[in-house]
Amino acid sequence: MNSSTLSSGTLSHSPGQRASESQDSELTSVGNQTSKILNQKKSELQEQKQQDRLLRELHLKRVQSLRKELDYIKATEWRYQSIDR
Repeated sequence: MNSSTLSSGTLSHSPGQRASESQDSELTSVGNQTSKILNQKKSELQEQKQQDRLLRELHLKRVQSLRKELDYIKATEWRYQSIDR
């Protein structure tokens, strides 16, 4: 059968074209799922970074507080007798 005997209706609904449309739909669906997963991971990473920043800030504040306390102890140690005596 040559191409002149095929009708235009037969060509527009060929099985190959339907398969191509189905593949396009599947690719779009996979793309949407991938985007959704990537967005979730990006959100999780941002939350983790924020939590890390907060923990680092709390740690630095605690270190500063301990240094201040140590400075006070050093400044006032002359007031107390040594345990070694």
